[in-house]
Amino acid sequence: MISALAIGQLLLAFLLRSSLAQIISTGQCPEHPVVQNFDLPAYLGEWYEINRYEQNFQRGGECSKAAYALNDDGTVRVDNRMLIPPSDQFDVEIGFAVVSFPEDNLQQAKLNVSFRGMPPNRSNYWVLDTDYTTFSFVWSCFEVSDTIKGESHWLLSRTPELPESARSRVEELTDLYLDRRHVRPTRQDSDLCNVQESRCVLEGSVEN
Repeated sequence: MISALAIGQLLLAFLLRSSLAQIISTGQCPEHPVVQNFDLPAYLGEWYEINRYEQNFQRGGECSKAAYALNDDGTVRVDNRMLIPPSDQFDVEIGFAVVSFPEDNLQQAKLNVSFRGMPPNRSNYWVLDTDYTTFSFVWSCFEVSDTIKGESHWLLSRTPELPESARSRVEELTDLYLDRRHVRPTRQDSDLCNVQESRCVLEGSVEN
């Protein structure tokens, strides 16, 4: 008979190779603090990805950026774009997001982001810190089981290069909340990224 430990090891090995794509580890998701009194309108607009925990849906992707805009129904349109070299076409995926806990008196920076027609029923985009004008430090975690969790991370900037004024704070946040071994820088250099974005491959999009 296979022991519980062996089953757990097999499950962990499977998850590491699966499409879950987050950084898989043992333990339960921590309750990291997020931005309070979140100013959603100020957060909208374009963000460039500076680094991330690698995801299967972003595997090999460079020049990644996201644009957020309000839909007529109050949800947020999410427009994600990236290149996967050597292609010179941007892959584009359109989704939407809603505030996770809209009834809270002080709006928390927690969003439910959804793509490919999936319902936005999981709080999977937490802004641990942002000044709205230079950087955003985003993190997410979900529990696979009582003893296994998957974490995601994206560092975003309003410009293709993180401003010097934000570097000290980002280093502090990285030390507090991330495993540096898994932080993967994203190329945003103009030689690679300045291609015609009209040449796009639209992934399964969701308009809301």
